[in-house]
Amino acid sequence: MLINTTEGRQFDTQGDQSILDAALKSDLVFEYSCKNGQCGVCKTTLLKGDVVELQGQLALTDQERSESKILTCCCAAVTDIEIDAVDLGALHGIEIKTLPARVSRVAYLSENIVEVTLRLPPTANFQFIEGQYLDVIWNSIRRSYSIASISSEKEITLLIKRFENGQMSDYWFNKIQTNDLLRIEGPKGTFFLRDADKPLIFLATGTGIAPIKSILHRLEHDPDYQQAHPIAVYWGNRYPAEFVWQADFHKLKVDFYHVLSKPVTDWAGETGYVQDIALSKHTNLNECAVYACGSNAMIQSAKPQFVSSGLPENRFHSDAFVQSF
Repeated sequence: MLINTTEGRQFDTQGDQSILDAALKSDLVFEYSCKNGQCGVCKTTLLKGDVVELQGQLALTDQERSESKILTCCCAAVTDIEIDAVDLGALHGIEIKTLPARVSRVAYLSENIVEVTLRLPPTANFQFIEGQYLDVIWNSIRRSYSIASISSEKEITLLIKRFENGQMSDYWFNKIQTNDLLRIEGPKGTFFLRDADKPLIFLATGTGIAPIKSILHRLEHDPDYQQAHPIAVYWGNRYPAEFVWQADFHKLKVDFYHVLSKPVTDWAGETGYVQDIALSKHTNLNECAVYACGSNAMIQSAKPQFVSSGLPENRFHSDAFVQSF
């Protein structure tokens, strides 16, 4: 079957191959993140033809289904089709690799958050764009983590949160040793900065701050970047101890808001949901770009709120942390 896009791209697909996988195999990169139907990042419109569902399109509402929306990670073409999808040229040449990685450093930043630094082989040539994520493979367990470091650094840093009874959490918090051998696969995802010339609003919950940290440090170290518009970061957590990163910029000017979901004694920051706090402080959204990373609930709530408040839908970019299967 032949798949066409509204921007004139064409590629072939075979059998039960998802539209997204067929595109990636053809060296085209459409928006995607979780690849299991939960986050909705790969949502697009089916303009012509028919598809079959390979896995549940959990992120689609009944209204979106009635409007011929599909998730490219979940659907395969059964006829020639046309979709409203854009090839992200900035990710061309970024090769997904499986590589060995040694644990270089382990730092427990709070009771439930650990910072792990990984060392790759000298010949690895691991290239990524700030904002992307990778999979860590330990024994037969695979989990996805956003990269918190920047591409010019020699090692890769991850911020990892403990999940109760999690198999990988047991490793990260009870078993990990310096120089342990792991495998990584990546980089993956399409969460990266593409609106540097606009006012920027970043929303994060928990360790969703990791890719935002990476993006901001990339701007800080970019000699060609001259900040012309405001940058604001809204970072939400349940407890004050979870604010484990203290932003320290010399070139960038960033308005940074710490937000607790519930009030606590002697808290001087904001209280509530990051999207609500951000919307209360930004009234003119038509020129802005929003980058949201963290809980799927936050992202699914934030996007329609921002769009209904004047943000162009194509300038809401997200990377949702969803359950691994």
